[in-house]
Amino acid sequence: MRDVTLDLTPFEEKISLHRYLKEALDFPFYYGANLDALHDELASEREPLRIAVHYPKLPRGKMVDYLPKLLRVFEDAARENYHLEISYQEEA
Repeated sequence: MRDVTLDLTPFEEKISLHRYLKEALDFPFYYGANLDALHDELASEREPLRIAVHYPKLPRGKMVDYLPKLLRVFEDAARENYHLEISYQEEA
């Protein structure tokens, strides 16, 4: 099983966040850098993958509205794909 820890606490906007996700999760070069593309990549994972998501208690910038949607994508993908296991840690 591959283990990945995602630290979402420093992000304040989507572009750099999706660059980070692409690199950390080893997504292909054509990754679309949006929530639909993230869902598609996670839901199609064929090898066991455990992701620990660390997210800020008080998001900043554009992440205020975006973070809940992002976390929902992880949860939805994990429900659809038995290869995927997600855990969450809220950071102060």
